[in-house]
Amino acid sequence: MKNMHRLTIFCLLASCPLAGQQPLSGHVQELLGYFEPAPAGTDTLHIEVDLETDSLLPGDTIPNRLFFGTIPAVFLQEIDYVADSSAALVLGRQHFSLNDSTEAYWVEIRQYWFQHHSLFMYDKRRKTFVGRATLAEWFGGDGGQVLIGSWVFDYDGDGQKDIFRREIQHSIQPNGDTVKERNRESASLLRWKNGLFSETPERSKKGKTRRFPIRSFW
Repeated sequence: MKNMHRLTIFCLLASCPLAGQQPLSGHVQELLGYFEPAPAGTDTLHIEVDLETDSLLPGDTIPNRLFFGTIPAVFLQEIDYVADSSAALVLGRQHFSLNDSTEAYWVEIRQYWFQHHSLFMYDKRRKTFVGRATLAEWFGGDGGQVLIGSWVFDYDGDGQKDIFRREIQHSIQPNGDTVKERNRESASLLRWKNGLFSETPERSKKGKTRRFPIRSFW
């Protein structure tokens, strides 16, 4: 949706590492300390944006300088509609293991009514972040918006958590003296393989949009 308004990250050179540079290990450990472990026995995470944008959020607020200065810039570029400013709210939600060497960290970011949830993958042996996946978000402008929600669970029964992601694209088009609203729904499956979440072709995903509904704003 090319006509959407997107915010841009404003990184201070002193606090935002360039792509390829590794943040100081002390900063990484400080950042990871803001996340609580997922409750024992949690098999499925259902993650959506909060309809009440002014609601009090669970989680530990991460200082913006620490978050935006520690996450590698290559991953921040993928969510460049979230601005690095005093208005952005960054929350460390939970962390859980994906395998023996990789830990997943669930982050929520809000700025005004824009909302975003990311899962950052951290390699415990190399002590660095190695990947990112969008779990949920709500962004857009007057011409349309995008709404995303996800389920994180073992989709294919191989013992590894996967991501089943739902998306609704809402658009508004002039139609004479009125406007025409349109919703387009889709689904994608990201399987955890070889240390990455990779989108995998999946038959009959249309039927699964009913099995995995997300709350709509429209």
